[in-house]
Amino acid sequence: MHVGEKPYVVAAPGPVELSSRVLTIEAVTGMMNQLLPVEARQALDELGAVEHEMPRSLPTIADRFTVVAARGGDDIWIEIRRHRVAEPAPLVRPAAVAAPPPRPVPAPPPRPEPTASPSVEAAEETAPAAAGPQGPPPVARPAAPPIEPEEDVEPVEPEPAPAVVLPLARNHVRPEPPPRAALAARIAGLDRLLRLAAARGATTLYVMAQAKPSIRVDGEIAVLDGEPELSPPEVEALIMDLAPERTRQALKSGEGSEWVSEVEDVGRVRCLSIRDHRGPGGIFRLIAARAATAEQLGLSKEIQGLLDEPEGLVLVAGPRASGKSTLICAFVDLINRSRSDYVITLESQIKFVHESRSSLVSQREVRGDAVETAAVARAALRENPDVLVIEDLRSPEVVAVALEAVEAGHLVIGAVSAHTSAAAIGRLVEQFPPDRRLKAQAALADGVRGVVAQVLLRKTGGGRVAARELLLNTPSVANLIAEGRMAQIPLAIDSGRKHGMVPLNDALVAFVQGGIVDAREAYRKAYERQAFLSVLRREGLDTSFVERLA
Repeated sequence: MHVGEKPYVVAAPGPVELSSRVLTIEAVTGMMNQLLPVEARQALDELGAVEHEMPRSLPTIADRFTVVAARGGDDIWIEIRRHRVAEPAPLVRPAAVAAPPPRPVPAPPPRPEPTASPSVEAAEETAPAAAGPQGPPPVARPAAPPIEPEEDVEPVEPEPAPAVVLPLARNHVRPEPPPRAALAARIAGLDRLLRLAAARGATTLYVMAQAKPSIRVDGEIAVLDGEPELSPPEVEALIMDLAPERTRQALKSGEGSEWVSEVEDVGRVRCLSIRDHRGPGGIFRLIAARAATAEQLGLSKEIQGLLDEPEGLVLVAGPRASGKSTLICAFVDLINRSRSDYVITLESQIKFVHESRSSLVSQREVRGDAVETAAVARAALRENPDVLVIEDLRSPEVVAVALEAVEAGHLVIGAVSAHTSAAAIGRLVEQFPPDRRLKAQAALADGVRGVVAQVLLRKTGGGRVAARELLLNTPSVANLIAEGRMAQIPLAIDSGRKHGMVPLNDALVAFVQGGIVDAREAYRKAYERQAFLSVLRREGLDTSFVERLA
């Protein structure tokens, strides 16, 4: 059971949906409160995951049931797992116990054939009289001597004939399905693994030879509980089943391949096959069906105001895996809903598909080198887009095309791998040779509208949150860029709070003050740590954790 998903059970044939409606957070929370005791719910809030064995409500059911629950913020998933035990040997029915030969009695009177099945009590009373030299009639049951029940065996009461009603203790537990010996049976488990990964809020599923499947949740790698270790042939069979026909030959030869698949109840999955020292492997990245909106990401009005600009350069900065692509997708979504423009995006991988709304959105994948990316960008400009999105401004050729587009009156959105706003602008300038840097600085000083730099932090209650630094291109900032004094940009941000600028340390401290992020996590993600500690002390917050970290 997972918030936003339909409840289902994992049976031998595969997952079976239990309802046509998705579960709300209220419904999942209510079930969690019924299944988990108070101490287990407290452990769930503190640790983010808990496993609890359910008490046995029916003594006649030998199987054990455990509840596994995890949560990340408002995202909750619950599993009820059944642990089967070996079925006990069936109890011998009293009627089936061999009876001693009947004792002869003198001159037994003939007993007429009964027209109806007598009750068990009547059969026991008439059994001595009915036993003659020829034995009991075919329909009569000989009386069995009383059986002393064993200490741990519950006697079974005989049922009236001809109907046979078995007590609950005699109900056969469905046997465990046979082990999946054939590889084809393991293939069906890949969809199940992807569903489990999606239910846990994972972004990536890893399937490697001689290892258990793993997932990435909130940026951390974790083993998928309850899954067996996979052999190299099993991993290869799993990947081959999901791969399209055109890439199977490359997989057979051991070459890496990449493709996108549609998986029911999961959505689009970007698949990558690899091979390491242990054998084949697969990396499956789950792509959200819909891009996160500006409201969901909590973007300030100053950040959203950058997208109202008719032309200029808007930069998104951050280290690796800091959510730059997610933020850019939110920018495109906001433009798509609020402007009537022609938008072209150049991406190495299309992670979110934008359906055209108020704007016309054209998304293109560019897999080549920097020269090819620059050529594709120049070709896109010939289509006269209002907005050009370049996923990575990674070379002077691509940066030059972006600046040319800005000078031509286009709005350009691009990403730069840098920790801060000042570092992002400095990174663009440094890509040019020395003889071209002054011209690049002048173009950036005139064309930049703003820089959003962000880092992702783990929340204390599970999940992640983004801390953002915002630089706006005021006249003082433009002078610093034109003169190449990037080191003074942080001072300009500090003094530009009245214009809506936000230093990164202010955003980090605000999360610590609100109890959203632990101070140690914020310190770990701070780029200027001493300045961050100074802000903590200025706000009267405890900084003794630094001594414990040392």
